[in-house]
Amino acid sequence: MRRILLSILLQVLFVLNLSAQASSGIKRDKPIYLNTSYSFEERAADLVSRLTPEEKQALLGNTMSPVPRLGINKYDVWGEALHGVVGRNNNSGMTATSFPNSIAVGSTWDPELILKEATVIADEARGFNNEQIFTLTYWSPVIEPARDPRWGRTAESYSEDPFLVSALASGFVRGMMGDDPKYLKTVPSGKHYIANNTEYNRHNGNSELDERDMREFYLSPYKALIEKDNLPSIMTAYNAVNGTPVSASIFLVDSVARKTYGMKGYVTGDCGAISDIFQAHHFLKDGAEATAAGLKAGVDSDCGGEYQGNALEALSRGLITMSDIDRALINMMTIRMRLGEFDPPSIVPYSRIKPDIINDPGHNDLSLEIATKSPVLMKNESVDLNGVKALPLRPENIKKIAVLGPQANRVELGDYSGPIEAHFSVSHLQGLQDYINQNNLPIGLLHAEGGNTNRKTDFFTLQSFSTLGEKGEVVKYNATDFNSAAPGIIALERFGNLTLQGIKDGDWTAYNDIDMTHLDSLILEMNVAQNKGTIEVRVGSATGNIIASQTVEVAEGGRTFGRGVTIPVKVNKLGIAGPQDLYFVFREPQTDSIDQSTLDKVATADVAIIFVGTDQNTGREESDRFSLSLPGNQMQLIKSVAAVNPNTIVVMQTMGMVEVEDIKHNQNVTGIIYTGYNGQAQGTAMAKILFGEVNPSGKSSVTWYKSVEDLPSFGDYTLRGDETKNGRTYWYFDKDVSYEFGYGLSYTSFEYDDFTISKRNITPYDKITITTDITNSGEMDGDEIVQVYLKTPDAERLGRPFKRLKGFQRVTIPAGQTKTVSIDIDCSDLWYWDEKSNNLIFDQGTYTFEIGASSKNIKGTVEAVMKGQFDTTLETVVAESDKMILQIGETAQTSVSANLINDSFISTDETNILYKSNDPSVVSVDQNGKITAHRSGVATVFAYVTYNGTTVSDSFPIKVIPDLTPASISVNGILLQEFDPELKAYSFLINEETKMPVVSAEAINNATGVEIEQVTNIPGTAIIRFIDYNTMEENSYYLNFDRNSVSDDFNDDGPGKQWRWIRENSENYSFSSNPGSLTITAEKGDISERSNNARNLLLQSANNDWTIDTKLVGSRVPSQPENAGIVAWQDDHNFVKLMFRAVIKTSRQTGVQPGTIDFLIEENDIVRSVASFDLKEMIIDDQPLYLRLTKEGANYTAYFSLDGKDYRMLGSSDAMLRDINAGVIVCDGVITQSMTSTFWFDSDTTKPDTPFDVSFDYFHIKNKGVEYDQMNK
Repeated sequence: MRRILLSILLQVLFVLNLSAQASSGIKRDKPIYLNTSYSFEERAADLVSRLTPEEKQALLGNTMSPVPRLGINKYDVWGEALHGVVGRNNNSGMTATSFPNSIAVGSTWDPELILKEATVIADEARGFNNEQIFTLTYWSPVIEPARDPRWGRTAESYSEDPFLVSALASGFVRGMMGDDPKYLKTVPSGKHYIANNTEYNRHNGNSELDERDMREFYLSPYKALIEKDNLPSIMTAYNAVNGTPVSASIFLVDSVARKTYGMKGYVTGDCGAISDIFQAHHFLKDGAEATAAGLKAGVDSDCGGEYQGNALEALSRGLITMSDIDRALINMMTIRMRLGEFDPPSIVPYSRIKPDIINDPGHNDLSLEIATKSPVLMKNESVDLNGVKALPLRPENIKKIAVLGPQANRVELGDYSGPIEAHFSVSHLQGLQDYINQNNLPIGLLHAEGGNTNRKTDFFTLQSFSTLGEKGEVVKYNATDFNSAAPGIIALERFGNLTLQGIKDGDWTAYNDIDMTHLDSLILEMNVAQNKGTIEVRVGSATGNIIASQTVEVAEGGRTFGRGVTIPVKVNKLGIAGPQDLYFVFREPQTDSIDQSTLDKVATADVAIIFVGTDQNTGREESDRFSLSLPGNQMQLIKSVAAVNPNTIVVMQTMGMVEVEDIKHNQNVTGIIYTGYNGQAQGTAMAKILFGEVNPSGKSSVTWYKSVEDLPSFGDYTLRGDETKNGRTYWYFDKDVSYEFGYGLSYTSFEYDDFTISKRNITPYDKITITTDITNSGEMDGDEIVQVYLKTPDAERLGRPFKRLKGFQRVTIPAGQTKTVSIDIDCSDLWYWDEKSNNLIFDQGTYTFEIGASSKNIKGTVEAVMKGQFDTTLETVVAESDKMILQIGETAQTSVSANLINDSFISTDETNILYKSNDPSVVSVDQNGKITAHRSGVATVFAYVTYNGTTVSDSFPIKVIPDLTPASISVNGILLQEFDPELKAYSFLINEETKMPVVSAEAINNATGVEIEQVTNIPGTAIIRFIDYNTMEENSYYLNFDRNSVSDDFNDDGPGKQWRWIRENSENYSFSSNPGSLTITAEKGDISERSNNARNLLLQSANNDWTIDTKLVGSRVPSQPENAGIVAWQDDHNFVKLMFRAVIKTSRQTGVQPGTIDFLIEENDIVRSVASFDLKEMIIDDQPLYLRLTKEGANYTAYFSLDGKDYRMLGSSDAMLRDINAGVIVCDGVITQSMTSTFWFDSDTTKPDTPFDVSFDYFHIKNKGVEYDQMNK
């Protein structure tokens, strides 16, 4: 009878609820953010509107926290794919195809080839993300032109020329984005925005630029890629520009990137860039101010901890509004929507790319193709009287090849490279041997290592020194406080320490008036990157008397960023007393001599090939190179080998240009080939080139200066030279060079003829075609790269570049054939920046277009007369609202910016603007742009701006949130007195048999639907949902009903009646092996992230509020990812776990790691780590671990103790669980997403031979809740 009455009551409630639904309009089957009928922007606004302030803050970093209740998975914005996917997060440690790096592919001058490369990279990225999208935003490519070859990251850039950078990066960006009209395959990000070409001061440096250099050089690739290829992301750099940190620059981020160039997408700060605003630049005072500055500028995501730690603090101080946070999150969530993360895989075309595409053999073939097209033949001399060239090698004349050099038997991939498959990794030595074997050539290889790549600069740096007197008195001096120094030495602060940089062999720093009267010794604080250097202390000058000398080394050996060491040095005063000027002179480590026996063998070879170059020890991120010579003793190796073998070939694989004058003019060096770090197939490719199977066709994408002395000051960001300094790049450098920009030889020869231009009179709106006939007059098929340079009138007077690349084409021509090469040029790209009018202009007069094989090897010219400027045509409109999430009845204001085609802004007062809403029932907008919210839902507001007959529009989404506030909740007709709309769960403690509870509820808003899922059993959970049927947004409350749980001291020979096993395996638990305890042996499985296979969960009903205590000890330290602890369990998809687990393994760890306490919550199969703590004590033998987990409503709080007395709170968070059981768990575990975000994460899960047994001494539970029996009375 009770069940019949309950059924009738439920039907009545259901009918009442239906009437509420009817009053609110159409009932939808899914929330707007999952409804693909809406735009991505509208869906993102809807999703962001559902977040709590705390959830919003947690999503503002590069590691975006999961929000299980909304189905938001953890997502890491930080991905790397500069020349192949680098394993991070879920694919940490996994291999992928590694292509030649950027400076290498820059020499191909082939955007379509780079598009193929990026397409493969994006395919492999999708393969890694097939099961779950965890990272498809990749912080590549680097589109900073290589302003100065000393830059440590030159290898990551394509070229020194912004036009070539733009063209090559275009291929990369298009390949990464894919060609689907709706979805993105991956999201590339252009970096580092902008003028961030010095590593030594990249965190606190200030790049002083005039507007011309900024627009024409540094910003030019961003303009091109945003306007032409819809680049969806940029990364702001660490440095300041003209005094303002880029990540705080409203001008650069908002005015230029968004409102001038029209970027639609997200902006990330480089890792730590927001922190640098106050910590390095001291531009603001703390993290909250820096957070506000970044968000106000338009930096949407902070790679670091400032946003996620300070956004709400900045909000509370009034530094930002919630709209600033919302705008950033909507930008970021729109990108995630465009990746298809929230859509059914069946409609996302890229979801069909499976993991088996990773390392496909065809991808290695493409890597090989690129590696054969990137090398640059720089020298190829005759080796006999018949004019036969040194290259290609002629097997019929060769019996023995000597192979030497530090790059011969290694595969150097460069920075931002992940691990590669061993069978695809081919060194130059292996490549030569494979080629000889595959072609059955009767050639022997003589291999000798020879040479090293030891650093030539900053082999050690002096940080401070102290004088120690004869009586023990100490006076300390900072090394950066020198009175004078050798040219090029830089004093700076790095990582919080004052230090010197730019040290080369023989450099010095001087310190005046150091009292030597009672001086006994010096104490040197140094950072050592390479052992065996020497520091001398001299008196009076850098060549004065030596009073101290010390070889510098550390026991562990040097490393790229150095090791700190304190070195005491005894002083020989030589009778000198009183104040003296001391000179510290720095000597590089002595190079090893070349073994004579090796040279004797080399002399007998028909040809000697020396593989030399740079590596990441020479220069990389955070480390510039202040010398441009080949590192280590490689130059000595070349000279020694060339002295004994007159047919010496030098193959250079470097991070960019190096000083080559001595090699270039060495008569016995008959051939030189250059390449960047040439990918996993570098050895196979080079063998094909050396033997002539492939004709080298690369052209240098940088200028090869004769000497580092030709360059202006490294920190000088201006490009134009003057009477005191040389200019930069081929644009402004007018001295002799070793090899010019665009230089490269071939095994064949090409002749140019018949130069034409399609128009002789041009305007900025024209498109012209320049043609020339190219004849392959040699005997080999080959590729030529035809280059077109622009020279404008009065260039010298106006301070224009000497010439600029404005077109190129790579063309394959068989031997003996002639091809007509047509190069299209868009005249709108021929602009300069005018600082007076602050816009783009076109110099008037005769333009000379030079056609040639390099920037100096010009074969012919054509001319055209430029007349006119850009019309005042509207180009970019940006519309935005001061609020994007509104409540019903609330208003917001639209603002609009208008930018012309010449990159200048106009006042909107000069325009006509028409505003429209695509759903006026949700929001209306008046003629002044005022927005009014009418009902719940989303809508898009459009602004149509008309100026001089041209109309351009922009739009933005607005979400109107429903009012889902409850009026009341009742149980059995009795109002719940404890009810608070902010508290989402309530517990009722039942002590005796009683009637089944019936729950009812009312909403404040009559348009809100109320749906109730009643309790049908005790224990049980009633769920009340207040629902808006326009948006399918709901506000849920859980009412949990249960009796008291039962504690257990585990003193019996089995579990009590209160317990039940989940997936019981009786062989792996015991109540007797450790008397008075329950011992569970970990076995394969877990319940995290859909693993759902852990054995021997011991559970009892605990469906109310409680405090649970347990004491546990392990048989050994847990091994990744073993874990054990307390679990509050609804099912395998929803639970709370307070666990003792293995420390997350990294490649940097040494020794045994005791373990970690982790507080983890999983809802809807999405896990989040609330808090964790790394233990210092091992939880074995006599050192137990005490865990305490409390539940109050929806809030769970975790504590731990090592003595059972002093408990430390680990963390607290909410979770909406129903029908809760609680108990203990021990399992092998699985790698969760929260683990993979750890720096240097190591995915190894190898276990020790001994099992991981965990003994629980007791399980104590104390229940509480609303006394249900008393309430009914």
